[in-house]
Amino acid sequence: MPVRVKVDGVKLERLRRSPTEVLRALDTPCRDIARLALDYSLFLVPVGEGQLRDSAFLSGPLHNLSRRLSTTWTAGFAHPSAGPIHEGWHWGAQLFNPPPHFLRKSFRRARGSARRRVAAVLKDFLAQRFPSH
Repeated sequence: MPVRVKVDGVKLERLRRSPTEVLRALDTPCRDIARLALDYSLFLVPVGEGQLRDSAFLSGPLHNLSRRLSTTWTAGFAHPSAGPIHEGWHWGAQLFNPPPHFLRKSFRRARGSARRRVAAVLKDFLAQRFPSH
C-alpha cells in the first residue's frame, strides 16, 4: 500500500542525507499498519477452509537504498485460496467469479491512519535532526 505524504523539498533533501536512519524510523509505523491491516483481514477470512487463516504472515522490513528510497513491509496469506492481493483486470472465469480479496478492504481501512503516522514520524525525525528549522 503506497502512502503519499506531502513534504517540503528542503525537508525532503534533509531526510535524504541520512536515508538509513529515516527508513529505520519509518519501520515502526509501517509494521504497525501492515499488522493492523492483517488483523482486520482475519475477520474477513472464512474459518475452517483448509487452514487459510493459519497461513497469515507479516514480513519486513525491506529497505530500498537506491535513489528512490523506500521501506516495505508485506502482509498476506501463504495459501493458494487467498487469491491475488493486487488490483488488476482479469479475463475469463475470474471476470465472472473473481477470487476473494481479503486484504484489499483491510488495507483500504488502514490507509488513513498510515498517512498520519508516517507524516508524524517524518516530522519528529526532522525536529530531532534539525531543531532550529
